Amino acid sequence: MAETSGAQFKTPPDWTVRVEDGVTQVMGAPKDDQGNEPGFGLLDAGSTLALTTDELATESRNNVIGDYSKIERLQDVKFGGTTFFHIRGTGENRTYDLYGALVGDIQVTVSWSFGVEMASRKQIDAWINQVMPTFKFVG
Repeated sequence: MAETSGAQFKTPPDWTVRVEDGVTQVMGAPKDDQGNEPGFGLLDAGSTLALTTDELATESRNNVIGDYSKIERLQDVKFGGTTFFHIRGTGENRTYDLYGALVGDIQVTVSWSFGVEMASRKQIDAWINQVMPTFKFVG
């Protein structure tokens, strides 16, 4: 399980969960036959000045870093009864999917990135959908 500041996501048994930089929860998708991890999600949660999910989404979209083209906001989705925005972009080498929500005055974000040559869009969405629906906030 990945957990920070009350935000929790359960990962399937073949996934890895590790902490990087002492804070960031990294949820690694199942490794391939050569032992390579095709992608991961970075869980972050903490205080925010954003007052609405739309405000948080706009701020997040404006702060996307990287060589991603066609950054767009997709339809909001609900996980664990909480509305998350969804921003998607594709770079030359990596995909980018950012989900974010406000829970009280806490922002919860999961930034997903996968190698474009390591998985199809269909497989990436399947992996993301193994984790995102497990969202629970216990803060």
